[in-house]
Amino acid sequence: MKLNYFKVTPKIINFKTHKLSRIFKQSGTKSAWGLDINECFIRVVKIIQVSNELLIDNISIIEIPQLKTETNISQSTHIKEAVQTFFTRYCIHKDDKVVVSVPGQSVLSRFISIPPVEKKQVKGIVSYEARQQIPFDLKDIVWDYQQLTEKTTNLNSIEIGLFASKRATLEQLLVNISPLESKLYAIQAAPLAIYNLVCFDQQIIGLTVIINSETDNTDLIIIDGQHFWLRSIPASQVDADLVKEIQRSMEYYKSLLKEAAHFQTILLMGSKFKELDNVKCITDAFACEVKIFKALHNLKLSGDVDSAFFNENILHFAPAFGLALQGIGLGRIKINLLPQELIRIAEIAKKKPYALASLGCLALSFMFQYSGLYTGTIHLQNSEAHYQKVLQNIKELEGNYKHAEALAQTSKAELGLISSIDSSRFIWPEVLDKLLSLIPNNVSLGDIQSFWIDEDAVVLSGQTLPGEAQPKKATTPTKPDATKKLLLMGIKGESLEPGMRFIEEHVLKPIQNLTLFDQKVAAFKNVEIVPVRLARWRTKMARGTA
Repeated sequence: MKLNYFKVTPKIINFKTHKLSRIFKQSGTKSAWGLDINECFIRVVKIIQVSNELLIDNISIIEIPQLKTETNISQSTHIKEAVQTFFTRYCIHKDDKVVVSVPGQSVLSRFISIPPVEKKQVKGIVSYEARQQIPFDLKDIVWDYQQLTEKTTNLNSIEIGLFASKRATLEQLLVNISPLESKLYAIQAAPLAIYNLVCFDQQIIGLTVIINSETDNTDLIIIDGQHFWLRSIPASQVDADLVKEIQRSMEYYKSLLKEAAHFQTILLMGSKFKELDNVKCITDAFACEVKIFKALHNLKLSGDVDSAFFNENILHFAPAFGLALQGIGLGRIKINLLPQELIRIAEIAKKKPYALASLGCLALSFMFQYSGLYTGTIHLQNSEAHYQKVLQNIKELEGNYKHAEALAQTSKAELGLISSIDSSRFIWPEVLDKLLSLIPNNVSLGDIQSFWIDEDAVVLSGQTLPGEAQPKKATTPTKPDATKKLLLMGIKGESLEPGMRFIEEHVLKPIQNLTLFDQKVAAFKNVEIVPVRLARWRTKMARGTA
């Protein structure tokens, strides 16, 4: 199959070293394997990103034994064994990406121009064009596309690249590399992988043609500033016939240009150009400068790579370098011919840990919510039990109160009888005790008389009872509605002291200041000293008798 002419507007044609630091900071640490597979060999390259550098961490060749022509055994058997050798020989980490090549002649390309529509509308238009442009049933092929030019105000169309390969060819490749299926990131056409490497690492000046010649075919990549063109030539020898095909391709490309152009450089790579005679054949046939791919500018060797082996075999590894760069995420062309069902499986596998983590978080959330609800429920149940207990206690207290109230009603008569007992009975003992404590030693008492009378019934004639003092109203612990009473007392005594002053100081004043029941107010209303003489007193009794 031939790869037709198309134009692209690469965002980056020549990577500058000073731009790499910014690229690495954006992309983070990554590692990828590029496997360039054909019927004779597997060329392996591993690129890792360390800090702000890209390092070639592994470069090797796994030979595939060639079958004799008389045998009927499929060469796929040896390819499977070589892939298994790679898988067991090298440690492929969980996050490593593996990108595998498919020969350029196995890929059909079509390039279309569509109106400058919004990005979300591109896929629908491309799907329609794929059915029109690709001469196979879409069920029998695997295809992918890439938008090659951006939508701008000065462009009337957007260029799209369509790439397709027969599903049977890819399925056979997948069978051969089945041990790598779980790690497989992409399948890429070998000439597109070479283009990715040249754009990233090589300095291209002017119109340049890249010739990659291997044992079964030769790939041409023409780079012209912002455009490039591809063609695969099924030639296994570098001879005059191949030279004629290359010259025809170069002339065809110049015929597509609107203005005259001259090729300035030819870059040679591939196993065929390890022989100096093949290099001389190209050099003699073309007038432009001929260079051999033998150095890398933006990729460095790690300490684990044999520099002698690298320098001797770098000519063969251009496709493998480009494949690994695509795995890192630095390839200009990101076409992936891996069947969509496998891409979906890989995406699901990639998202599975996050899905499991999300489910775990959701389960924890539910568990915490359930725990909170369970704790709240237990708290409510305990609160309900507590309040039920308090309510029961209140009911018991209410019952006790009602019982006590009923008992009080039943015993009301008895309580009334008890409360009716004259409370003034406590007054006289208190008064007598206090009076006796006040009398000095040289004063002797001869007689004490006392009378309880109603306050309103007392009528004095101005005379006092012989030998008695008129007392002050005494405070008694009576009921609020009880009749107010007075304790009328008369005290007769003698003093050995001849003067009245002694009696006044030691008898009269203490009695006047006497308090009862720890009260602060004097108990007697009136206290007087009466000399020994006859006194008259009357009291108005309840019946009016004197």
